[in-house]
Amino acid sequence: MLTEQRMQKILDKVARNIQVTTDIVDPAGMIVASSDRKRVGQAEPVVRDYDAINGKLTFVHNGRTYMRFTVDKTIAYFIAMDGVSKVTRNYCMLIASIIELYLKSNIQKLNREEVVRRIILDQVSDLELQELAREYKLEPDVARCVFVIRTASMEAEQVYKLLLKVFPKSQGDILILFDSRTVILVKLVFDEMDEDELEQMAAAMEETILNEITVRICIGIGKTKPSIFELRESYLEAMQAIEVGLMYDVTGRIYRYDSLLLERFLHEIPLQISQKYCEAIFNEEARKVLNEEMITTINKFFENNLNLSETARQLYIHRNTLVYRLDKIQKALGLDLRNFHDAVTFKIMMMLEKQKRECYS
Repeated sequence: MLTEQRMQKILDKVARNIQVTTDIVDPAGMIVASSDRKRVGQAEPVVRDYDAINGKLTFVHNGRTYMRFTVDKTIAYFIAMDGVSKVTRNYCMLIASIIELYLKSNIQKLNREEVVRRIILDQVSDLELQELAREYKLEPDVARCVFVIRTASMEAEQVYKLLLKVFPKSQGDILILFDSRTVILVKLVFDEMDEDELEQMAAAMEETILNEITVRICIGIGKTKPSIFELRESYLEAMQAIEVGLMYDVTGRIYRYDSLLLERFLHEIPLQISQKYCEAIFNEEARKVLNEEMITTINKFFENNLNLSETARQLYIHRNTLVYRLDKIQKALGLDLRNFHDAVTFKIMMMLEKQKRECYS
């Protein structure tokens, strides 16, 4: 149990100084922590036979001193220490006080939000997580998804207070004020919910936050995980989704990890390799041609799935003007963006160029 692991840590520090064999024994008479770790798991029958009603808090047996103490006013443990002197009893009282204070301070610091924060930050082991999940009534095998809500400046507290009204604690979702720029939502995901619904929920959050408190945010969405033991993975995916989405200027402010496969792939390409291929296309002549107007034209052309007429209409230019611009690009780069293969090549090269600029900025 987590409590017993914490008691072991205390014994490791305290008993090293007093150099007396000291055990912590549970009510069943099992040694659960000891200054000599080889003793953990051994039995202390005298404790099992202890009379909780008539027994004294401190008693002596076979050259050892035993002292009863409680954790959180409910669970009884015993300190068992070699020796029967007054000094030994004082040591027992001291260790009991240290354990009670230490455990009490930890209990006061923790709540469900803090437990989930520690899970996300990988600050608890699997064994500790099992104990925490039981203690704080976190169902371990329920599907959850992590949303990372990032503000442009230090406005996370405003966002957190607003979202508490939307996701009250009583409904099972967990909202965490992570730092001055970040709020994390751990959302319960039911069987009927799909990834598109989660993205729509994020879009609704973004709109609500902008309308209510005029704060601009971006949201990263990790993959849904079937177990609380995988919650950190969903958090890391949401963080990467934001990083990749911002780097490649993905449309909108909602970045779902699942929908960024190409961007994630390009993000992992070493900078030297991407630079080598970018230089093959973006020579000096190409850079002169690719001014702001031309980049806007290309982006709109891609948004409209290489449709000339629709792109010209949305840009308020004649179709022949658009054709002239595309011809100019073809002459400078050797890529005809009306051809699907060339369009994909250009799109990938532009994304790698953005990656290079981000790395050097």
